Amino acid sequence: MSDAGATDHTTKVDRIREVAMTVREPKNAGEIADYAGVARNTAEKYLTQLVEVDKLTTVQRGRETCYYPDPVTQYFDQIRDLVNDHEKDELTAELIAIRDDIDEWKDRYDVESADDLRTTVGDDIPASERQQRRHDADDWEYYEHQTTLIKQAIQLYDTIEATRDTRLTSVN
Repeated sequence: MSDAGATDHTTKVDRIREVAMTVREPKNAGEIADYAGVARNTAEKYLTQLVEVDKLTTVQRGRETCYYPDPVTQYFDQIRDLVNDHEKDELTAELIAIRDDIDEWKDRYDVESADDLRTTVGDDIPASERQQRRHDADDWEYYEHQTTLIKQAIQLYDTIEATRDTRLTSVN
């Protein structure tokens, strides 16, 4: 295989992976192939490989197999990224900042949860205020998800670092 052929092959695989790993809802091989600009059989081959390594999962829709990112793998990838990209003190500081924002929304809107805040958009308030409340509720929900990930990253931080150190020691 020539260098150009290898590059083209790698580019196809990368495009398939990029499309498959970013879909918001399950897509069949034909849809992923169309988005990636490759043949359906090429997409099927590499989608199957991504399923085998737990990057994707599948669901049957009629006779079609549909693919989407494996949520468990994504969850652990996000935790690993947090540990790799941040010191434990930075993660702790981010938790404090998130909690401060949530406490501010609780006080400002006199609510206890993002869903409580969402219910207030039906109140007799200006449209701009409704939009702001909806935006704040979305941010609150996102922050709660991030809080869970950050807490897990902090709890696993030392274990992940020790595992990394053990691997480095065993290689040397």
